[in-house]
Amino acid sequence: MMERKKTKHIDSVVSGLLQRLEAHKVKKANAVREAWREAVSKKALGHTQPVSFKNNVIMVIVENSSWLYELTMEKKEILKKFNKKYSGRKKARDIRFRVGKIELNI
Repeated sequence: MMERKKTKHIDSVVSGLLQRLEAHKVKKANAVREAWREAVSKKALGHTQPVSFKNNVIMVIVENSSWLYELTMEKKEILKKFNKKYSGRKKARDIRFRVGKIELNI
């Protein structure tokens, strides 16, 4: 009977930990999207989508090679604006652009 109680306790601890980790991921993703909206022009916003922020690198999907070129030329300025607006602890040191399909922003 005692082992059953311990199992329930461990399950609740693991479940709580997973919920907190998921909440942190959502909060981080929202902060990245918000900072991205502030860092790029309104024109570029509809043609880009930040998809990850790992190891201080923002990965951004762009609609086509024209946007990839234009944003690459503006990368330093975008990075500066992003870091100014981003509320997370770690600041971005680079942005990597990839051509791909832009999903509807939720």
